[in-house]
Amino acid sequence: MYRAIYFLLILFTFNLVVLAQELGPEEEQADDVSPFATTKKKVLAWRGEVVGVYKNRLWIKIRIYRNQKIAKKSVDELQNLFVVNKVYPVKQKETQLNVGSFILRESVFEEKRITQKSNFFEVILKGDYKPDPNSKISSITTDTYIADYVDEDFYVEPNQFFKGRSTPPRKIVIHPKDRKEMVLVSRGLFLYGQGNDASQDNFNPYFNEPNIGSLKELPSFYIDKYEVTNQEYKYFTDQTNTITPPHWIDGRFPAGEENHPVINLTYREVEKYARWVGKRVPTEFEWEKAARGAGVIQNTNRDETIYFQNITTKYPYGDDFDPLLCNTRESNQRKTVSVYELSKEGESPYGAIGMCGNAPEWTSSWYELYPGHHLQSFSYGKIYKVVRGGSFSENSKNATTIARSYGGIPNLSEDRRAGFRLVMDYRE
Repeated sequence: MYRAIYFLLILFTFNLVVLAQELGPEEEQADDVSPFATTKKKVLAWRGEVVGVYKNRLWIKIRIYRNQKIAKKSVDELQNLFVVNKVYPVKQKETQLNVGSFILRESVFEEKRITQKSNFFEVILKGDYKPDPNSKISSITTDTYIADYVDEDFYVEPNQFFKGRSTPPRKIVIHPKDRKEMVLVSRGLFLYGQGNDASQDNFNPYFNEPNIGSLKELPSFYIDKYEVTNQEYKYFTDQTNTITPPHWIDGRFPAGEENHPVINLTYREVEKYARWVGKRVPTEFEWEKAARGAGVIQNTNRDETIYFQNITTKYPYGDDFDPLLCNTRESNQRKTVSVYELSKEGESPYGAIGMCGNAPEWTSSWYELYPGHHLQSFSYGKIYKVVRGGSFSENSKNATTIARSYGGIPNLSEDRRAGFRLVMDYRE
């Protein structure tokens, strides 16, 4: 009995080996080939029916009916469809079998007869015909047509389809609570400070040779296009029962200054307003980038190494001071002006207005030296907050995009140093 079972097992194994040899390696692996291994297919670009054959069958006239791929093309674009020395397949109209190939040498258009409203156009092709050895038709006739095909994807991996198709962020938004217009400051590397005077608190030791290691990368955020005004701050004090600034007589801002930026606020008051409205106080790097732009352009050398070109500016609009674009001491206004009266020519690269003079603005950053810079001063450290933008009472030097000041003496609850604008994080 055991011998019989052993014999059957040997016979079964032998049959499997013979069957595998008959199938061959290609048939064995057929089930393992993905149906999407090839993701392209030939799609008809145009089809030209032969309507005339001339000069020993070397000149042919074809008629091309417009389809979706060529319907809106101009005459010049249509002429570019025909490539010299390209081999075009020639097929029989009824059977669509391949009967040969046509090598194009020259194309002649009758341009006057080609219009956008024409259902078809005709063109004369000059070239050589090579019959297919397997076809019984040895020449081009009016029973044939010439066609051209292009490769198109018929399957795209889902992750490839959605890659790069996210909706871009809006450049301008209206905040739902305070209804203030906010502009987008897009994500990217940022060059801060200056690199000429090491005795200043805004000196950046890496300024003149920026690299990926020394540049700051800030995520995208929105910043108020205009500074917060007296009228907007008054609404906040009414809603929260907050004490108004002491220079407001009887709790009212000066007459006619409802659209002037609010000033003489402490940092803690600004923080409270930010929490109430659902925003936050900008860092000084966020403020500086919103005022002057990224400051660098990334380039690639021939050896594929990366270098950065410095394009920083002194003011939001450029390098030359203009008293008409910045409300500083040189402007002789001697007071704040309406945020809506400031010239749009002085706006920052991202569209923020009033970042030069008018009212100084609080930031959330501590007054500290930049990395790599060493100066001695009792002011540095986590004591005071950085103030940016200059003011109507200061000169143009203090209103540059890199000028730093600070507030918080004797503390951040008592020093009425500046006004403000707020930021909001961009969430994808």
